Amino acid sequence: MGHVFARLAGYGVVLMPHWPYALERPQDGSDAVRVTRWTADGPRQAMIRPGQSVAGGDAVGVEAGPEHDYWLVETSIFGVRWPAGFTVESSQDPDDHTPFYLRGPGEATIYPQGPVPSQRLADPGALVGPGQKVLDRRAANGGATVLELAYEHDGEPWWQGHWTVRFGEDRLLVITAQARHGHAAPTRAAAEEAAASLQPTPPG
Repeated sequence: MGHVFARLAGYGVVLMPHWPYALERPQDGSDAVRVTRWTADGPRQAMIRPGQSVAGGDAVGVEAGPEHDYWLVETSIFGVRWPAGFTVESSQDPDDHTPFYLRGPGEATIYPQGPVPSQRLADPGALVGPGQKVLDRRAANGGATVLELAYEHDGEPWWQGHWTVRFGEDRLLVITAQARHGHAAPTRAAAEEAAASLQPTPPG
């Protein structure tokens, strides 16, 4: 299977990983990206360092891209900033069409849903699942509406949040985040950053 859209854009390049993949920053605090492509013969890896000549091998395609000094996780229609402390991963299931997952400590996961027609989320309970308790509803900076929930999973307390952002005249995009309760705060901050940075992908 070839490229799966999402891609990573910034620092003058666009990185187009081959499915299934994981993108991570090294522990040195730099903006380098380690790309891992999982294959039947084992992982294929490439290290991309901004400002240096790059070769992605069979792990990732590399093209010229925007010069902004941050990484943007882009799909064909929208992009969000890559929050620190999270990896960018594809699904391992070819039938899962979620464009990307952000994975972090405490089994944290952040992922986009939609865009969907606005009327699908008109009911205030549309994003509340069975057994979930509403903790908070509020407006966030940038116009998103936020719903925070508590629930139990395998006897452990978990947290979930949904950031609903208007995307066009009559559509909404949802950034969903969840983590073990003890990791709610950093996961919330990362989801806030992603939702606040949401932007349409430029044509072409």
